[in-house]
Order: sequence, then C-alpha cells, then structure tokens
Amino acid sequence: MSIKHIIVFIFTLTLLIACDPITANKDEIATNSQCQPNQACTYPKKAKIWLSEHLISPETPFKINVSLSDGNIIHSAKLEGVTMYMGYIPLQFKLQDNVLTANAMVGICSERNMTWKLILELKNQKNQIESVYYYFTVIY
Repeated sequence: MSIKHIIVFIFTLTLLIACDPITANKDEIATNSQCQPNQACTYPKKAKIWLSEHLISPETPFKINVSLSDGNIIHSAKLEGVTMYMGYIPLQFKLQDNVLTANAMVGICSERNMTWKLILELKNQKNQIESVYYYFTVIY
C-alpha cells in the first residue's frame, strides 16, 4: 500500500468518525415551532426566518434571512447538525434592506439527507435571552 493510499484512507476514516449520529430533541422541535423544514417560519413575537433557496446542497453557499420583532436582537447564532453531529458553524448576521442576512454553507457527511438546525439566541428589551430553533434539510 502506497503512502497516497494510506493518506486517503486516514482522511476518509476521519470524516466518517466526525459524523457522529445523534437524535433531535423532540420536545425542542415541538415547543419551538410548527414549521416545516426549508420553509419560511414565523415565531410569534420573536422572529421570521427563511432561506434564500428551498433546496440546499452541501458545500454550496446560501443565505439565511431573519426579520426580528421589535425589541429583539440577535445575541448569537450558529448551525448544528441534527442527523449527525459535525460541530457547529458560527454565523454573523448583517442588516441588508431591513432584513438580517447571514452567508452560510454546510459540509458533506455520509448521510443522504442531513437535517441542520439554526440556533438563534435572541435578547429582548428586558435583556432576557430566548432560543429559537429553525430546521432545514440538505440533500446529498
């Protein structure tokens, strides 16, 4: 076996180990929203979230759009894998035409369909932090 084959084998093994299957917290999904993945979702008195594309592909840039209710600001934002844990991806939102927009991209994993979760921590006028979870599916 050549050095090249060993390197490819180790790289592939590392990717597969990094994709650790996990299960979504069902209570979190049920209590946070009644929205369908990849569709625009309105969270009463908090936010409206939608993607720039309905079909998301891995390693292809897309935008996440957020419109906040009065008095709310984004305290932090990140993407996490739901189907498989792949770490998290921090997001930075910028105001464009009265909409907060973040550029995003997700990686490839061994699952054919991967569900991702946007976790927004919103701070209200009373400095209380509430989390909003938005789910979307990536087809590989």
